[in-house]
Amino acid sequence: MKILLWGIPCVGNDEVGKLLAKKLNYKYFDHNFIIKDNYGTIDKFNASYPFPYSKFLEKEKIAMDIINSNDNFVMSMSIMYYKRIVDRIIKSDCISVEIVDNLENIYDRILFYDENDEVIPDSKEYRDAHRKHYLKEIESDMKISFKEYKNIPKFKLNGQKFEEVIDELVDYINELGCINC
Repeated sequence: MKILLWGIPCVGNDEVGKLLAKKLNYKYFDHNFIIKDNYGTIDKFNASYPFPYSKFLEKEKIAMDIINSNDNFVMSMSIMYYKRIVDRIIKSDCISVEIVDNLENIYDRILFYDENDEVIPDSKEYRDAHRKHYLKEIESDMKISFKEYKNIPKFKLNGQKFEEVIDELVDYINELGCINC
């Protein structure tokens, strides 16, 4: 089974994906990590593709290379804001699920990265000083996600710890897999 976990930044699809892959004894791929591995950093990737459409076409190519050359994996998908590209990926031989949560829970998970894509520790004070801005950004991502990913089944975290939802997610994916059989 090929499983794609979609989600807006900081929702937790990467961590959920790792746990799900471990539970299923599947390979795990992080779409953003593959991009970083290919380009050095996300900033270098973005500089290589300054126009959004070409950037998302490259993201699609990277995803499809993994999809077409692997079986039994979980891949956390970086966000893509072009419905046609998303639709082509979700029509591949995969089960797609969007990981969703509420605004406050996503806000609480925000991490900041330096120019080398390393997590900046202890950035909670900065985040909280700019709370209004980040809540607005998350809300904007949620609205775009609702529009672009409306064809992808949703799995709600409801503020639970990632470890607590894995069994429920496995059941949910199995139900989706049977529907698509």
